[in-house]
Amino acid sequence: MAAKLSDRIIEAMPWLDAAADAMHKAYDPVLGQEAPRTPRDLLYGTWFGHPLHPAVIVLPIGFWTSTAVFDLVGEERAADLTLQLGVVSALGAAATGAAQWQDTVNNKKPRRLGALHALLNVGATALFGASWVLRARGARGAGVALSTAGLGVASASAWLGGDLAYDLGIGVDHTAFVDPLDEWTDVLAEGDLAEGQPKRVEADGVPVMLLRLDGEVVAISATCTHLGGPLDEGKIEGDTVTCPWHGSVFCVRDGKLLHGPATMPEPSFEVRVQDGRIAVRVQAEDRES
Repeated sequence: MAAKLSDRIIEAMPWLDAAADAMHKAYDPVLGQEAPRTPRDLLYGTWFGHPLHPAVIVLPIGFWTSTAVFDLVGEERAADLTLQLGVVSALGAAATGAAQWQDTVNNKKPRRLGALHALLNVGATALFGASWVLRARGARGAGVALSTAGLGVASASAWLGGDLAYDLGIGVDHTAFVDPLDEWTDVLAEGDLAEGQPKRVEADGVPVMLLRLDGEVVAISATCTHLGGPLDEGKIEGDTVTCPWHGSVFCVRDGKLLHGPATMPEPSFEVRVQDGRIAVRVQAEDRES
């Protein structure tokens, strides 16, 4: 099968690795796993229940597209205003995009593709910024030329962003396509589950993390919704588990998301202990939906 165009592009640009490393180091004090939780959760969109970046990027793209339309019909004041709003909103898009990309740095393809996406966005914003200056100085023709070029660069970058989301699954819930367990499914002998020690089991092919807490057996998905990390290998503290890959924190009793970079909760399961065997099925509200 022929390689995708985006694959061929990043394979031809090995220098993107150095750019990605520099970006990762620059972002780490704010977005790294040792950084304070509050700004990270804010930029990831943990509070939003959805990655924040896709919701923010519509602003600069929408404003700059409007600029092109207003330039075309001769509405100069409207064109200049939307251009300026686009430049300002691009800062928010850059910050949320950096947060979403930061944890992919150990994977070659999203590392390179994300770095190229970011560099193109910086280039597009610079072109619009220069257009802003030229328009303010009365060089309207040159300003329009630069903003038109900026829209082209931003569109190419948006195409790469689509590959990051829909081809590589960056920002996508990694449990979204698992078939629900509607019926009780036997998974383990009760005696094989020690107190406080998470255990990964398979329930009709669905990875489930079992945990005994103060004698009660609880169960959530063993796959982190963020980038698919193994929660059964995570750190248990009280009734929470921390993903060993990127540090997302979930409640083991109901899968509630407590801290990012994940933005979606974990699927949780009802547990039945009967005749020395443990069985699981999805929560009642999920069976009814």
